Amino acid sequence: MKIPERDTAVFSTSAIDLFASALGAFILLVMLLFPYYRNAGRDEAFSRSEAIMQLRRQADGATESLLADSDRMQSEIERLDRANEGMQQDIAVLKERLADRLTQLSEREVLIPEPDSDIEAQPEAVTDGVEFSILGLATESKSFVIVIDMSGSMINFSDLMLRSIIDILEPLDDTNQFAFVGYQGNPMPTLWRFPGDGSLMRATPENLTQAREYARSLTRKFVGSTPTHFALQSALEYPARSIILMSDGEPNTPPGFIIEDITGLNQFRQTEIHTVAIGDYTHNRNLVLFMQTLARLNGGDFVGVSR
Repeated sequence: MKIPERDTAVFSTSAIDLFASALGAFILLVMLLFPYYRNAGRDEAFSRSEAIMQLRRQADGATESLLADSDRMQSEIERLDRANEGMQQDIAVLKERLADRLTQLSEREVLIPEPDSDIEAQPEAVTDGVEFSILGLATESKSFVIVIDMSGSMINFSDLMLRSIIDILEPLDDTNQFAFVGYQGNPMPTLWRFPGDGSLMRATPENLTQAREYARSLTRKFVGSTPTHFALQSALEYPARSIILMSDGEPNTPPGFIIEDITGLNQFRQTEIHTVAIGDYTHNRNLVLFMQTLARLNGGDFVGVSR
């Protein structure tokens, strides 16, 4: 017996068309509404999220810029370090050469001529035809730097030094300019300047009064050694026509080296360097030889001031 064929389809073609149309309509709606869909939260929270993201992007950009600047600066630092190493090496070489030259100069024998005559208590200077005479030092200069030995040994001659300074100031007037440079080793070289800015002061009555008071204060500060070389180098930096060196003893540095170095520095400046020996100088032949020679080679005079 033949079994009749059966239709086993669950849905008819019409039902499938209906489902397909509904799915298509759903997909279309999703596509149309998708731009308006937000992941979560209210509008305010979404705005804050957008602002935070914007700040993060700005911070990332600033960080990248700073990193780039840092790289450039690091490269520049490395370049400068290399250049500095080269300069330090050059400086070290120059320092070695300078030390060698100073050693050679200090060891070099400088011929110091003998005094023309025996040491006198108060040599007389020729003053005819000059502007005026200071402590017997003949000069036509109008500007002076008075270099004062303030070493410990000057305590014995403090009154004599003060009187000599006042005698130097006495003939000055407002057509003159002057300055003080006191010096001592305590233990390093130390300078006492008047005026304090390292300039020259016009010799008005008011300024001369201040200078005398300052000179009196210096006599209470005598201590240490005698760095004469350092003081003369400093005095040559002033725009003065004359330097007057006042001291009672030999300098720390070898006298021959000082004479050669200072005379060389003064070769083109042509500053007169006068010297004044204070105290018992007649018993110190080396001091007199040093001061006489320094003055003679630099267009100045030498005098001695005793008690």
